[in-house]
Parts: sequence; C-alpha cells; structure tokens
Amino acid sequence: MDKKTVTTISYLSRLKIDPEEEEKITSDLENIIKFVDQLNDAETSDIEPLTNPLEKTAKTRTDQVTAKNLKKELLEIGPSSNEDYFLVPRVVE
Repeated sequence: MDKKTVTTISYLSRLKIDPEEEEKITSDLENIIKFVDQLNDAETSDIEPLTNPLEKTAKTRTDQVTAKNLKKELLEIGPSSNEDYFLVPRVVE
C-alpha cells in the first residue's frame, strides 16, 4: 500500500484525506489487508458452503388475504369521487 493507492481510493470514495493523516491511513489499510489475508490460511477443504450462516430455515405460511376492501366506503367519504378514484382540481394545464 503506497500513498498513490491511498489517494486513488480516497478519490474513488469521494473522501478528503488530510496530508497529515495519509501516513496513518496507509498503515491502517495495510493492517486491514494483512488481517483479511489471514483468511487464506484457514483450512476450509472439509467444510461445506453455507447458504445461511445461522443454519436456520425461514418459517413459511400460506398467503391469505386478510384485509377488507374498503374502496366504496373510502370513496364515499371523499369530497369528490367517481366510482374508482378521488377527483381533484386540475393543477397542470
């Protein structure tokens, strides 16, 4: 990780980095890369891939309509409506 890479990353992420903090950020990014690189050393040949890290399945239920159709009642209490919509004054000519 060099200063040019840090500058490019900061430009792409639209972050302004102070020149005084550039050295610390470079060091921090190097430490993060080293930490993540440790995952390459983990033995994973006998482990099956997971579709869900919690190893639980989602509960399912039947899809049933439980709400009532209140269209007529709501249109009746509106100030002006036709059989399908509320009527409002024209705004755009």
